[in-house]
Amino acid sequence: MKKPVAVSLVIVVILSVASMLPITQKTNISISATFDNTVLQIIHLENWKNWYPAIKEAYNNDSARYSLAEDISQKTYTISIPGKEYIIHALTPMSYQVSEINSNWVDIFGFSVFPSDTAGKMKINIVKKTPFLFTLFSKNKAGENAINGLRSYLEDSKEFYGFEIEMGEIRDSIIASKVFKTKKRDVFLKIHDAYLDLVKYIKTNNLIKTGHTSISYIPISGDSLQITVGIPVNNSASPGKEINCLTLPAKGRVLVGYYEGKFSDRQKIYLAMSKYLTDHTLSAPAESFERYLNDSIPSSDSSVIKIELNYPVF
Repeated sequence: MKKPVAVSLVIVVILSVASMLPITQKTNISISATFDNTVLQIIHLENWKNWYPAIKEAYNNDSARYSLAEDISQKTYTISIPGKEYIIHALTPMSYQVSEINSNWVDIFGFSVFPSDTAGKMKINIVKKTPFLFTLFSKNKAGENAINGLRSYLEDSKEFYGFEIEMGEIRDSIIASKVFKTKKRDVFLKIHDAYLDLVKYIKTNNLIKTGHTSISYIPISGDSLQITVGIPVNNSASPGKEINCLTLPAKGRVLVGYYEGKFSDRQKIYLAMSKYLTDHTLSAPAESFERYLNDSIPSSDSSVIKIELNYPVF
C-alpha cells in the first residue's frame, strides 16, 4: 500500500510543479488607426489614462488618487491607482514591458507596436509568461485587456475625437438657398433676414419644406463672411430675388459630425472633423455646412444649437 501512495504523491507534486511552470504566450491584435495616433497614445505615458481600462476607470472615478511618476534616466514609469500599481519600462519607443501589481499578484507582459501591411492599420504583438494552469482556464488576460482598450479608444470616434462622427449620404436633394456677404458683427441679423426671405419664397412658390435648415459659413477676408442659408424643399422653382434652388447629387457621400452646445464653441467639432478627414485620407470637394437639427437658427454667440456638421467627401 505504501508504494502506490508514494507514487501518487510524486505524481501530485509533479503535476503541481508543472501547473505553475511559466508558458510563453503570444497574441497579435490589429487596430484600425494611423501610425501617429497610435504611437502618440503609447509613448506619452500621461495618455494611458485615456485607454488603459483599469487606469482609465480609476482616473475617471477619482483623478486625485491617480499619479504618474517618471524615472526618465531608467526609462521607467509608475502609474498608481487605488489598490494597484503599474511599472512600465520603455524598452524602445515602440516596445514596453508592463508589470501590473496588486496585493496578491503580479502580471507581467510586453508589447510591441508595428505598422501593418494595410494602410490605416496597426499591429500590436503581446508576449507574456503565464503559469500553465492559468492558460488552461484563460485566467491571465492582462495584456489583451490593455491593448483591446487601446483599440476601442482609437476606433471609437466619440472617444478619440470627442464627437460622434460617421459616414452618411446627402439627405436633401433640392435646397432653396440664399447666398450673401456680411460683416461678422451683422451675421445673426442677416441670417434671420435670409431665413424669412426663404420662408416667403417657399410659400409663394407652393413648395413644401422637407428637412432641416442648413447654413454654410465661409471666411472671405478680415471680418467678412460669405453665408449660405438653405431650406430643403420638395421641388425646384424659378429663381427669386437672390434665391435659387440647388440640386445636390443623389446619394452623395458626406462625413457627418454631431455637436450640441453654444454656437461660439462649435469650432471644436470643425477641428475634430478636420483631423478625422486627415487621418482617414478623405478630401472635401465642397464647403462644409451645418444642419440645424432643432431648426432654431442662432441669434447670438451664446445660442445653444444642435447641429450636424456635414463635409461632402470622396
